Amino acid sequence: MIEFPRSAAIPVYHASELADPVFDYDRPRIVEALELLPPPPALGGMLIEPVQQEPVDRRADIPLPSAHPTASITRRSLAGLVDSVVLVMALAAFAAIFVRLNPSLNPGLQLSLNPAQGPLPMFAAAFAVVALLFWMAYEYLFVVYTGSTPGLRAARLRLTGFDGLPLSRRSRRWRVLASFLSAFSAGLGYFWCVLDQDGLCWHDRITRTHVQLESPSE
Repeated sequence: MIEFPRSAAIPVYHASELADPVFDYDRPRIVEALELLPPPPALGGMLIEPVQQEPVDRRADIPLPSAHPTASITRRSLAGLVDSVVLVMALAAFAAIFVRLNPSLNPGLQLSLNPAQGPLPMFAAAFAVVALLFWMAYEYLFVVYTGSTPGLRAARLRLTGFDGLPLSRRSRRWRVLASFLSAFSAGLGYFWCVLDQDGLCWHDRITRTHVQLESPSE
């Protein structure tokens, strides 16, 4: 029978000095440092900074008509008056030729001019429609295919973009179509130039084109 020592069967516990609890409560283990705050700014935080300019309402990449001033409303009205005289003369000549080529319409025309014997409102409406068609054709043909009108030439005006460059045929076509919109809205598109800060009409703003004075060299 072999007998082994008891120390071989029972593990021996060796206490570690690093794991011993610390019972010294008088010594603080965590040192709390005071938080260092920056000094308060002078004048209670009121700083003097350079004044920043207010943002401009319009984008800088869009040319403005102020760089190339629009002609005055009086000058443009003079051009419109000349065009109206030319248009009335053309309309009167057309009516004379039409009646001359259709002599059978003379008795009916005389009756229509007499309110007691003929339909005067119907004749006035027909005349207004013909005059409107004449004006539309006049504006389209002259502006699109010649770039100007007799009234603009007489007032020494020209059509340009906001950048001062001449207009292409496509731009002139869009301008004429936009001018029809200004006219068909009871003329408000044309009267808008009185309220606009640059003296522009609706069709000027829509197509970014305007009427400008010709330079002395031209």
